[in-house]
Amino acid sequence: MAINTTIHKSLTSSPKLKVINDASLVNHKCWSEFVRNHPHGNVFQTPQMYAVFEETEGFVPILIVVMDDESIKGILLAVIQQETKRNLGIFSRRAVIRGGPLIEENDKEVLKLILDEYNDLIKDKVLFTQIRNWSDTSFNKSVFLKCNYKYLDHLNILLDLNQDEEEIWSNIKNSKRHSIRKAIREGVTVKMETTESKLRNTYEILLKVYNRIKLPCPNIDFFKNCKAHFQIDPRFLVFTANWEDKTIAFRYVLAYKKVLYITYAGGLKEYYSKNANDLLNWELFLWGKENGYSVYDFAGAGSPNADYGVRTNKLRFGGKLYNPGRYQKIHQPLLFYFVKVAFFMRRKLLLKKI
Repeated sequence: MAINTTIHKSLTSSPKLKVINDASLVNHKCWSEFVRNHPHGNVFQTPQMYAVFEETEGFVPILIVVMDDESIKGILLAVIQQETKRNLGIFSRRAVIRGGPLIEENDKEVLKLILDEYNDLIKDKVLFTQIRNWSDTSFNKSVFLKCNYKYLDHLNILLDLNQDEEEIWSNIKNSKRHSIRKAIREGVTVKMETTESKLRNTYEILLKVYNRIKLPCPNIDFFKNCKAHFQIDPRFLVFTANWEDKTIAFRYVLAYKKVLYITYAGGLKEYYSKNANDLLNWELFLWGKENGYSVYDFAGAGSPNADYGVRTNKLRFGGKLYNPGRYQKIHQPLLFYFVKVAFFMRRKLLLKKI
């Protein structure tokens, strides 16, 4: 269920502009076209993503749109996420904005209007908001800072699929090329799946991964809703690595505007020696090239100020590192720091028991 408090509001600073935060009042075709035509448009700001959030327990979408007459000038799609297994209330609530806001021609006034509206709407509902950038926002950094968002360096890795297959292969580190060859020799095969049973099967692997690292995992309904709403472009794709008729690793991929977003991945620990995860990356590179995609998005590489083994592993596949950064605003500072300390202490104790 979405949050709608201010349905329709005229703005005194620009009489023509208006803010809408009720998705039912927004023309979804215009919304979809705005995201698709925006130079930084991405899957996380689409109406399909709104529908997935709205229909999944533990997710509450927030949409803010600035319009000039019938023309969209800016969009922000955020989601409140909350742990559903325990009655933690505000203690587990945070808001995440992926790949947004999207603003026409980087209009600072429109961005400020969106952030002010969002801050008023969200301030009592979550501990903090994190804006996860998918592109460079340095030209509007001053607006975020003015609205009391703190900038944090955060890395990502992208692989250019427009390269020749031989060039992609040559840029992969020797250790990974060896692993890929070994997986093929061992008889591991990769397949794109379409059945509900394979979604359940791969979700069981994902649950094992998240239980092992002691982090909350989205309900399977989230992925079922992705499958239902992302069918053409965007698409939700399930790729599996299989050995002797058993699925031993997988990738959940969102495909949109020539980009493959690797959203969730995992493998069975007892089959790590089969190198299925490495083969999955290679086969997805090839599938992406064959199907007209230009970018393979590894979906995050951590902070440059901290060692991160996952980043080191991803870089061995030849992608390029860049720093789109993040913005973060803490709405309830005392409660935020209390929960943060309690979370890390609890996770540390649980990991010690493994």
